[in-house]
Amino acid sequence: MRARGEARPDMGGAGTLAMVMTLLLIAHLSLLYSHRALLVEQRASASQIRAVRAQEAAQAGLDWAISRLNDPRNVDTRCLPTPQPSDATAAAVRARWERSLTLATPGTVATWRPACVQPDTTPDWRCHCPEGDSGAGQIPAPAAIAAIADVSAFAVALQAGPRTGLWTLTAEGCSHPGPDCADDTAPEPDGRYRVSTVLAAFGQVVQPPLAALTSVGAVVLSDGASVRNADTASGGVTVHSGGAVTLQAPAKVFGPPGQPAAAGLVAHDPPLSAGADTLWRRLFGLEAAALRALPTWQTVACAGGCTGSDLDSAWRLGARALWLDGDLALAQGRWGSADTPLLLVVRGTLRIGADVAVHGLVVADRVDIRTPASPRSLFQGALVSLDTTALGGAVDLVRDAAVLARTTGLGSVLAPVPGSWFDPHTR
Repeated sequence: MRARGEARPDMGGAGTLAMVMTLLLIAHLSLLYSHRALLVEQRASASQIRAVRAQEAAQAGLDWAISRLNDPRNVDTRCLPTPQPSDATAAAVRARWERSLTLATPGTVATWRPACVQPDTTPDWRCHCPEGDSGAGQIPAPAAIAAIADVSAFAVALQAGPRTGLWTLTAEGCSHPGPDCADDTAPEPDGRYRVSTVLAAFGQVVQPPLAALTSVGAVVLSDGASVRNADTASGGVTVHSGGAVTLQAPAKVFGPPGQPAAAGLVAHDPPLSAGADTLWRRLFGLEAAALRALPTWQTVACAGGCTGSDLDSAWRLGARALWLDGDLALAQGRWGSADTPLLLVVRGTLRIGADVAVHGLVVADRVDIRTPASPRSLFQGALVSLDTTALGGAVDLVRDAAVLARTTGLGSVLAPVPGSWFDPHTR
């Protein structure tokens, strides 16, 4: 027992200290918890930024690819327009994609895949188009790109659609170059987004000519001219005219084996005699002015008349759908081939000389051909005249179904099908 008057120990100070320490510990734990929530929010915000960057990159990939598909100019390995003639290192984006794609097989994926990257240090996309008709694009200067922390990238792929005439375009966007986003050596991106859309051709040749020679006006075949159509699927029509058809010996026409020559001559056909506008709509589904305005056509002014050199200049730059505003005179040369035909519109009179070969579909306001005796000239594909036609001399006109099939989409614009935009993340 404590003696009376003995001082008691002061317990108030120790209790106060313990209480203060407890409160500090609680405050510290509360601070840590609040910081934890802040860190989680920061990480979530960073992830959202990367996801949005990948989504925007994917949409940019779709827009970029559609614009390049509808640009007839040759591009270099940076996917920029170049005056370099078509070869393994310079060709139009659409031509490269089509060559690497089996359009007849639905679902076939093209082996040629361009890709682009956009560092935050510049608003411009740096793109790479592989040489040849296969291979995936690699980002230019990967070492320099790796030194940049924040970049966006996309890679685009094209495949044959669910039916003929449709394509499926897919773009994969990434918050940083990685697999499927241009650089196979880079780490997996933090954000990845994929979108696709179906493309359809607008302004293509809707109904190729069934005859080797189609003319709104009268047709005169003379001298040594010959017209041939051995394709039974087209009916074997050699000359199809809205007016009279005059065959002057020794000009000849040849249909499928066993078919009389006269059976291939169709004259005074009412739909053709209705005029050139009706034929335009039947061929292209558009009026002439609307077709000329499409960006896929290379327009050449021929105020004083065009020659083969004008065709050569446009062809070397990658143009295969040519619109000539004026007359055209060809002499001694080759334009197009069976594998790479030409779609040619001449808003004037078409004339050719000796030793000329044209592969493709040619549509002219008028045709006035009287070639010398030799060497012979050749049109392989089909010839259409919007007025009268005079075909004479050493010239052969041959309807080729395979060549016409390859010219069908040359002047068309590929546009997204409404409602076909697909985002797998929204399912």
